[in-house]
Amino acid sequence: MKFELVDRQGYIPDLNYGAAGQELACFIPSDYPFEQVNYNNGEGEAIIDKHTWYFFFTQEGIGIKLMDGIVTLKEAEHFLHAIKSHIWGETHQQVQIFMAGATPN
Repeated sequence: MKFELVDRQGYIPDLNYGAAGQELACFIPSDYPFEQVNYNNGEGEAIIDKHTWYFFFTQEGIGIKLMDGIVTLKEAEHFLHAIKSHIWGETHQQVQIFMAGATPN
């Protein structure tokens, strides 16, 4: 499943990438320990709580895709809200969370 965090004004703050091997720390809140699997040009995969997540940029915001594992909708929502707060701050109210899937032909 793919999710997108989109600011209605198109605003994405400058991200502070982590040290080598931990660059994705810019996406992942500090209370979520992670193992970075790969990283390339601001995007990559990390294992968080035995689930593989892919972090990337979309035309309108930030994408997060569950690559491996199963989470409940409530778990995903909690994680996405934590990411939103980590990137945009607790008080920023302009960010919307979307679920995205493939468009059928």
